[in-house]
Amino acid sequence: MLKGLICLISGVFVSYASLARPLSEEAGWQFTLNLNVGLTGGQSQLKTNSENEVTNDLDNSGQYRTSVMGYPLGRIQYTLDSLETQFYLGNSRDQVATAQLQYELGVIQQLNDGSQLTFAVFPRLSLLNETWADPFLVGSKREETKEYTAGGRIAVEQIFGSPFTLKYAVASSSVKEELSGQNELNNPDDIAALQRDSLYQRVEVETMFPVARGLFLKPTVQYTHRNADGNANSYEQYTGQLSFLLFRDRHLLVTTINAGIRNYQQINPIFNEKQDLVRAGIFSIYSYKRPFDWQHWSWTMMAGYNQEKSDISFYDNYGFIVSTGLTYKY
Repeated sequence: MLKGLICLISGVFVSYASLARPLSEEAGWQFTLNLNVGLTGGQSQLKTNSENEVTNDLDNSGQYRTSVMGYPLGRIQYTLDSLETQFYLGNSRDQVATAQLQYELGVIQQLNDGSQLTFAVFPRLSLLNETWADPFLVGSKREETKEYTAGGRIAVEQIFGSPFTLKYAVASSSVKEELSGQNELNNPDDIAALQRDSLYQRVEVETMFPVARGLFLKPTVQYTHRNADGNANSYEQYTGQLSFLLFRDRHLLVTTINAGIRNYQQINPIFNEKQDLVRAGIFSIYSYKRPFDWQHWSWTMMAGYNQEKSDISFYDNYGFIVSTGLTYKY
């Protein structure tokens, strides 16, 4: 759910930016920091927590777990004197998010025709990004290993001054100690089919338009392709998303619903079945600018829920988050 939280907060920054011209009101440095405290929970066999270290069978989706969460997110940016070029470092909702924690370094260029062109890269980070070395180990303690992800993205927003945006993102991921299926399978081809090192590619088209005073709709369609070393982990994913953005004086409410399907390329040899799934989720964030007339501050409340239902119950999962916090922007 941390990935969902990053998307929510980044979505607020993007929502404000999408309605503002130029990139910034003034040249120079700007800094945004968001501090949140909340409750997160859910159920997934792939979450590396102590409750999931041992599984007694592969016909369940793991142990239910809740925890208190406190986490900072931020963005720092520098805008040139022309107000048409901006460099930034921070979180983004537009990456191919395969890990818990990803930051990106990018540049945004305002074009004369009203378009905005973004180039960004994100490096390999291991902090908080763990997975099981062998997720299918039964009756013994599963060992954690690091997952590394790196990539980049290109976006052309408000193409020729229109409300349409086109995005492309690519990412490579690798598992440091890949042991999937080695304790359960004997056939080398079956073991190879479970390899998780992957290349992800994503294409996204979105638009945003007003439907009433201060109310905007932002529909999005997204296609993701994962080419994994093991064909049992390769898939095509189709996602539709609809966001509602409500602006009223100091108030901002953004609610996003999404649904999609994921079709895998090959049967998983552990279960003798493909892990095709359907997924759905809803996220909402409310922001109130200048609480108690504090300049540069906003108060935020967030809530979200997502669920994936697979043809293989081992891969069923769901998660939720509720949190509140403060955002400082200078």
